[in-house]
Amino acid sequence: MDERIDAFLDDLEAMHAWQERHARRGEFADELAAHTAERTLLERLRGAVGQEIRVSTESREITGALVFLGAGIIVLDGPAVTIVSLAAVVDMRIPSRRHRAAEGVLERLGIASALRRLAAAGEEIAVELRASQGTMRGRVELVAADYLEIAGRIVPLSRIASVQARVNPFA
Repeated sequence: MDERIDAFLDDLEAMHAWQERHARRGEFADELAAHTAERTLLERLRGAVGQEIRVSTESREITGALVFLGAGIIVLDGPAVTIVSLAAVVDMRIPSRRHRAAEGVLERLGIASALRRLAAAGEEIAVELRASQGTMRGRVELVAADYLEIAGRIVPLSRIASVQARVNPFA
């Protein structure tokens, strides 16, 4: 009889321990959800600097190490250096879930800064336009406040999906 009472008490103790663990998991999940709700995409990207990520635009997929995060852009180093406009990103695959809140001092630099640096270096680039409007190749002739001139064509900076170059303009 004592064995049955001991087994019953062991079962009660195990059930109580399980209920406590389950309650703690629920509290932790609620706390984690509230904490995550405050995070931003930029913080997630900051946490992924140095890691290989995959980015999809309207017309293609780009894979490379995230080497720079700027104002509305990311720079990926893969087979070529690719400057991607965040406005043209459809989705991303980032292996890490790490977030970093601290903003980098160069994050205020955007696509115009990158294009000016590439123009000063005399680099030949490929500019992919948004909405699958094609790609232009050549050397940058002029970078104004809100447009680029390349190969005799004027392109609003807001229409650029990505820029490929041989060098990282922010290195």
